[in-house]
Amino acid sequence: MAQRNPEEKANFDQVVTLADLLTPDDQEKLVEHMKLQWLRREVQKGIDAADRGELVDGEEAFEHLIQRLKNRKK
Repeated sequence: MAQRNPEEKANFDQVVTLADLLTPDDQEKLVEHMKLQWLRREVQKGIDAADRGELVDGEEAFEHLIQRLKNRKK
């Protein structure tokens, strides 16, 4: 595969093709790496929201979760 310019992004199909060339062990490492990146992005979204003052009362949040669980059981 040709060398890429550092600013050039690979598309999804290219990444999948390259991932298929990895060993199963390296594929597992890639999956774990991607999960960690996703988690970090989600945590950062929460940090950014908190920095903007977009906070939810803890008791209110837990009550909402409890209600959702009760509705799921129905």
